[in-house]
Amino acid sequence: MNERDPSDLGGVGKVGLTHLALRCRDTSATAKFYASVCGMSIVHERDGDSMPVYWVSARPLGLDFVLVLLSGGEEGPNRRMDHLGFTVESREAVDHVATKARELGILEYEPQDSGPPVGYWTIIRDPDGNWVEFSFGQDIQF
Repeated sequence: MNERDPSDLGGVGKVGLTHLALRCRDTSATAKFYASVCGMSIVHERDGDSMPVYWVSARPLGLDFVLVLLSGGEEGPNRRMDHLGFTVESREAVDHVATKARELGILEYEPQDSGPPVGYWTIIRDPDGNWVEFSFGQDIQF
């Protein structure tokens, strides 16, 4: 039997952890919590599904990592988008991940460019169905 290993996305190159996206019941309250209680800073806000989307940075703590806060923490019609985000060295590396994931049947979203600060990205599924994003061009470094 020729089973493919879903962790075999070789050839991507250097990878770095950039963000964790979380669904929240109140993104504003959650962003303010992480800023005031945890010493993080709000670095991006935009319109979302039913409330603002926030990027809350850990740079003040010495970490190049962000929390992406999205609406929908309660169960409901919005599809959950909780995921880990990794950065790679090029758009070609994002395309490579998507190609391998497509072959393995684990591609969730085709590569797309969402402009700054989101960049060029694709999302794949781990063996339990959790989402993992690979991106290039986010303002987060290795």
